[in-house]
Amino acid sequence: MKTLIFFLVVIGLGIYLYMGRAYWFLRPMVSVMQIDKIGYKEPPNKALLRGLELLKSRNDNEAWDNFQRSLAGNADDLDALWGKAEVLRRKRKYEESRALLDQVLVRNSRHVPSLITLSYLKYREGNLDEAQDSIITALSSYVDKKNEALAYMMLGMINAKRAEKGDFLAKLRYGTQIRCFLERAKELAPDLPEVRLALGTFYLAAPAIIGGNLDKALIELDACVTIAPNFATANARLAQCYKKKYNLEKYNFYVEAARYIDPENEVLKEMNE
Repeated sequence: MKTLIFFLVVIGLGIYLYMGRAYWFLRPMVSVMQIDKIGYKEPPNKALLRGLELLKSRNDNEAWDNFQRSLAGNADDLDALWGKAEVLRRKRKYEESRALLDQVLVRNSRHVPSLITLSYLKYREGNLDEAQDSIITALSSYVDKKNEALAYMMLGMINAKRAEKGDFLAKLRYGTQIRCFLERAKELAPDLPEVRLALGTFYLAAPAIIGGNLDKALIELDACVTIAPNFATANARLAQCYKKKYNLEKYNFYVEAARYIDPENEVLKEMNE
């Protein structure tokens, strides 16, 4: 009898708690079929995260779609706006990229990813002082390991350009700092394809006296292509590496891969000059 009473009390308590929820009777069950008819919309934060993953692996068109989806749910998503700017930069639509970056930086002047992309645009224009200023601002803010790595990578690239354009003293001053910055970037984020590309390109192009090493270049560029097979520049640089290794079969393979991904790639044009 006591057992029966106990079970009745438990059942009664369960019914009380269920029905005691606010407006329980206004929350009808929704079937899978009904959800399918309504249309499922992925939460913006998931779309953003997916977009960032796709951006890292160089699946830029899919990344763009996810950033658009995120912005549809939150028009003030600065990370998604930056993501679109980065995709445009990669597609060499530099003015459109800059316009989106300006929108982000007006709202948050210390948005680190935008400062890094802006630094690249300044670097490409030859405004090395402004490019470096953007990186210094980024590093003076709170920055995660990924973006810190990209910042150090940009410092390495800026120093490389200064060494390339400068006189003997400039080459001595800046050229000896390149590898330090790039290796630091790799320590922070070894899974970033941009970082592995930059270090591999340094090893490929630099004189041996400041650290150039063909075997190390092959390791870095192969790792980059493994991480991001759709990275045209990485494929083109790896092709250059194999050409220096006199492996024409692999040279042709990676040249064709780069050409398939991006026929207008700047490294491919450089190789044809």
